[in-house]
Parts: sequence; structure tokens; C-alpha cells
Amino acid sequence: MRRGKRRLIVLLCLAVIVGGILAASAMAGRRPYKDLTAADIQSATVLLAPPDTMLEIPDTAELAEYLSQAVIYGRDDSYTEYAGQGVVFTLHMTDGSATDVMAYNPFLVIDGVGYRTKYEPCEALSRYANQLLDSGEAVVVLEKPPVLTVVSDNTAAAALLGSYQWEKTLADGTVEHALADSAHPLDCQNLLTLLETREGTAELEFARMPDEMFSARCWSDECWGDTSAEGEPAAVRGNEITLRPGRYVYEVGARWDTAGGYGGTARYAFYIDYTAE
Repeated sequence: MRRGKRRLIVLLCLAVIVGGILAASAMAGRRPYKDLTAADIQSATVLLAPPDTMLEIPDTAELAEYLSQAVIYGRDDSYTEYAGQGVVFTLHMTDGSATDVMAYNPFLVIDGVGYRTKYEPCEALSRYANQLLDSGEAVVVLEKPPVLTVVSDNTAAAALLGSYQWEKTLADGTVEHALADSAHPLDCQNLLTLLETREGTAELEFARMPDEMFSARCWSDECWGDTSAEGEPAAVRGNEITLRPGRYVYEVGARWDTAGGYGGTARYAFYIDYTAE
């Protein structure tokens, strides 16, 4: 056999061996947080979406243990094509860095890069986050005004977030302020979803209930575009608003205390057609 052919055969064999090693390594996966401990984490939060709620992590040692078991395989960014609940852990490290880890079975997404992941550890991360939410004991992080859903007659519609003033305490203790303005509710015809109901009330279901509802008013939809129209008062009791017969645009104002490090005031608009029986 010629020497050239022998070399070619040797090279092919080496390629097969190396390929097999790489394939085996990929199949085995790796644990990117194998050595992570609570001492490495200054603070952490988790965002569950849905229901778009962020919580403070009370025990970073427990979180570190769950993350240390996570296993990733090859890169796969097709997670963007999937639908379902994602839980995003944001870790502020003691060295000043920060990282985001999203458990989104069958993916683990690290700082925006997706990887196929081992099912059980990823599911444990998701279950851990949901147990925190269900316990009602974890502190809710309000980085911006919470989502408001309006429910009446077994029908739900998302309210439109309007102007707000908000503050949040950062991991280093500094306070960040946000101020946002918005169009008048009567200028938002194309942004509001009509909710039709035969019930005379609607439930205001905030992702986190406010400490105070400080205003509520409404306008007939005959006033679309007339921002000088004077609104009529609307009655709110607890988280229930009384509806006026016909099609009306409603605006409510709510306040959250800042004692927990997050809070402020916000206004919301929604559009309801109440047909009285």
C-alpha cells in the first residue's frame, strides 16, 4: 500500500475518533454552574412569565444548589419558536457582574444564548420558581407598575398602562426613578380592546394589588378624540368597579407603597360595553 494512502486512512481514522469523542462529550453535556455557591451571589430575582411577576429570591443557597445541577448540551436558539412559561433568574454576583438564566424546558437560556438542557434539573428550577410564587411569602419586585387585567362576565381584557411615576431600589442600594407620560385615554381608540359584558361590575385584577385606588372616571365613547371632555366619576369598591350602561372608556389611578423598595403611582385605561339586561 502506498504511503499516501496509508496517511489518508490514518487521518480518516483520527477524524472518526475525534468526532466520536466530541459527539460523546456533547451527549454527556456540561454543568455551567457546577461550582456556584451562595457566597458568589449578592442578590437574585426571578421573573415568571406568565404571569409577568418578579420575585426576590429569599435563599440564594437553595438557588445555587438548583443551578449547580443544570446540564446543557449543544447550542440551540430555537427556543424563540416555542410558547410556554419561562422563568428568568437574574443573579447579581459578588464580583459586580450579573447574569440571566432562563429555565424554559427543553432549553436553558444563559444571557440570551439558548442550549438544549437535561429535563429534570430544568424542570426543578421552574418548579422552584412557581413554588415561591404560590407560597405568597416571597417579596414581589415591582420594577414597573404591574399589569392590570379587567374581568367581567367571564371575559378578560388587558388594560392599557398610561402615565406613571415609579421608583425601584437597585442591588447596590441606590434608588432609580422613572417618569412616563402617555396619551389621554380618549386618544387611544386603536389601542384599547373592547370588553363586552352583561354584568354591571368588573374586577380589576392587578398582578399585585395596589395599596390605594386614588381615582376612577369614565367617558362615553361618543367623546373619542375630545380630550377636553370632562370625565364622570366611576365607583370603585375594593377591586370592583361599577359599570355604566353603554360603551364607556374608563381610567383608574392606583398607588403602591415604596416601603418594599418598589412603588409609585400609575393610571390605566380600558374600554367596556355593558349591556344591561
